[in-house]
Amino acid sequence: MITGIHHLGVIVSDIEKALNFYSDVLGGKVIFKEEAGPDYLEKGVGIKDAHAKMVVMKVGSATLELIEYTNPRTRAEGLRSCDAGTFHLSFQVDDINKTMEQLRKKGVKFFSEPNVSGGEFEGWVWVYFKDPDDHQLELVENRKLKHPL
Repeated sequence: MITGIHHLGVIVSDIEKALNFYSDVLGGKVIFKEEAGPDYLEKGVGIKDAHAKMVVMKVGSATLELIEYTNPRTRAEGLRSCDAGTFHLSFQVDDINKTMEQLRKKGVKFFSEPNVSGGEFEGWVWVYFKDPDDHQLELVENRKLKHPL
């Protein structure tokens, strides 16, 4: 039976650029780095001659696996945040304004100022931004949630 989410795998175009963003900008901590070739990946992922560089890291309480496929090369140009096959990853923060200020100093551009939700989302304060590969990311501050998560 499923007991939780183990980790989130994020396909990136450049592992070093992604690692810089998720560690230096978002404060993630590397657990380990690995490279895998076809003998390991091909059968597991169903891609002939697959080869990838991987980094497993913690960003807050989340475990992320950054994956750069070196064969075949990644292609994701033109996907919009609303397209099937995309996702957004949300990071919980204690103080959204303070976190945004810290990230802005590191070059992060946000789509808006914090949004304060009502209705069924009452208590969520959120804002979106993107990583270097245009993955949509979100910061969420929980303020007396109507539906505690």
